Amino acid sequence: MRRQKYLLAAAFLALMYLYSMQIGYVCNSFTEDEDLTIEQREYTGRSPRHCTEQTNIVFIKCMKCATETMGTIIRRFGYTRDLNFVLPVRHNIYLGWPFPIEKSDFRPSKRPYNILMEHSIHNHSFTSSFMSKNTSYITIIREPWNHFLSSFSYFGLRFIVAQPEINVTEYLSNVAKYERIYQSSEKKHFRECFPNGFSIIKNLMSHCMGMPLGFPEGRPDFSTNDSAINNFINDLENQFALVMIVDHFLESLVLLKRTLCWSFKDILFHRSNVNSNKYQKLPRSGKYYQNFKNFSRVDFILFDHFNRTLWRKIQAEGPTFFDEVEQFRVVQLLVERFCFIEGNHNTKSKNITIPASRFNEEFYVTSSDCDLMNKYLLIQIRERYNELELQGNKSAYWYANELSPKENPTRGCSFPKAQ
Repeated sequence: MRRQKYLLAAAFLALMYLYSMQIGYVCNSFTEDEDLTIEQREYTGRSPRHCTEQTNIVFIKCMKCATETMGTIIRRFGYTRDLNFVLPVRHNIYLGWPFPIEKSDFRPSKRPYNILMEHSIHNHSFTSSFMSKNTSYITIIREPWNHFLSSFSYFGLRFIVAQPEINVTEYLSNVAKYERIYQSSEKKHFRECFPNGFSIIKNLMSHCMGMPLGFPEGRPDFSTNDSAINNFINDLENQFALVMIVDHFLESLVLLKRTLCWSFKDILFHRSNVNSNKYQKLPRSGKYYQNFKNFSRVDFILFDHFNRTLWRKIQAEGPTFFDEVEQFRVVQLLVERFCFIEGNHNTKSKNITIPASRFNEEFYVTSSDCDLMNKYLLIQIRERYNELELQGNKSAYWYANELSPKENPTRGCSFPKAQ
């Protein structure tokens, strides 16, 4: 038996070597240039085997910040443990977003809530009124310039505001003009879930984090008040256990694992809701970049703060942290290859064994696990709610009823294939 374990470990190391040239293709797809260097110190982090797994979580989803990839991770974690989710009413997919969350936006439950992770606007005082006291708040944000370029392409701004279509540089040359057009009632049909008067590119991450920026009408606007901005960001730092950074995705995932006492298996991912359109790449310099930085200045302040915070947290974990990142990089590659390159997510009764290391116990990934990595589980979670909470009689409860074909949600955005 001992010999078999040694052989298994040796085989794993061999795979690490054989696949090392392919790692960047699968695992570095979120990574941008890393401007900060880390001073490595003696390891002071917690052992992953001597802590308690955290199951009470609020995850704030910021649009186009790998949040559906993260959402798939968190839904899978909760679904496989039968945890109780805060679910949008009816067949909505948002918890009132982009409006501040209200009690009428989510379904009541007979059980304590464990996870809030569908799109909502962060409001710590409100969510703490119904979430457990030991809830961990996490989120993920992105370098604002890349976030803008991705959003501009994904949400089709170039088609919505003008015919024929315009490019990024034209939009930024006349940003006030095109923002008025995009947010107008005449363009409501093309915007789908986004209400009139709401910008999908201006300080969007800060808005999702709950900073008052003038939307909806009548709400205060902190965007020109640096003192208010910094005070709000300091409050966020106290409220959030972790703010992840898309541009350092693997490091963020390993830090999430350590923060929540999760496992490698818990943080395995398959990219979801990725922008398939090739968007125009522009350098982080020049007049167009500066135009956008002036236009969306709060997001730049937010990102700079939490990018520094992330690296401070990583530095405090010590040099073994980077060993763990490399270990996870290989594990992720092996699983990605097994599940989606070899196509085992479409098969049954196959599995791959990941050997134990100082960062993980031995575990198996089955074809069923592959399927869960690639599935939009909100539908299954909603079906489970209907059975547990409503005994399958969803028609008797307004918050579980399907919208009529002529009815559009004023908040929350309905999903057409809801169950």
